[in-house]
Amino acid sequence: EPLGVYDPLGWLETQPEAFERRRAVERKHGRIAMAAVVGTIVHNNHIVFDGYISPSNDLKFSDIATGMAGIAQVPTAGLAQIF
Repeated sequence: EPLGVYDPLGWLETQPEAFERRRAVERKHGRIAMAAVVGTIVHNNHIVFDGYISPSNDLKFSDIATGMAGIAQVPTAGLAQIF
């Protein structure tokens, strides 16, 4: 690595076996943060998906409110898939 490793707490020397896991977890968190930024950009530009979020309930994506109120409108089975 050209600039070395930033390790202010010295964990690389005291816990070298955990270093690769921490590096992998940091990549994972970075990818989640990038997906969240894309979601925020899509939401703020009022981009909606065509089609149904729940065909059996005749509920379209465009029927779901924005913000936190929208979570209450998502069917239970849909929330179970997310969480």
